[in-house]
Amino acid sequence: MFTRECKEDTLAEGGMRVVIADAHVIILAWPDNGVIKAFQGGPHTNMPLTEAEFDGTVLTCPSHSWSWDLNTGEPVHPKESTLAEYPVKIEDGLVFIDTEGVSPLFAAP
Repeated sequence: MFTRECKEDTLAEGGMRVVIADAHVIILAWPDNGVIKAFQGGPHTNMPLTEAEFDGTVLTCPSHSWSWDLNTGEPVHPKESTLAEYPVKIEDGLVFIDTEGVSPLFAAP
């Protein structure tokens, strides 16, 4: 079930923000030349990515320097920790996210 998270105009192309949807910490990002995407906000160590750096394409964890391409959620470095993606829809300038059936993915310790 999709829930309203924010207005579309609160997220600029090349930007990101953290939202909470149904108790899930979610990175909401609009990659350069891409579309708005939503990914889990707590990767391999369950540490929220609230302080992560986003260069418009790549998200980098400030604690471990792990990085992901937010066009796909695929890891850039190291190659073993993909981010779970949540369905997003935009209607009437509002961003909705569906968390049903999506579980964060974690790398092996």
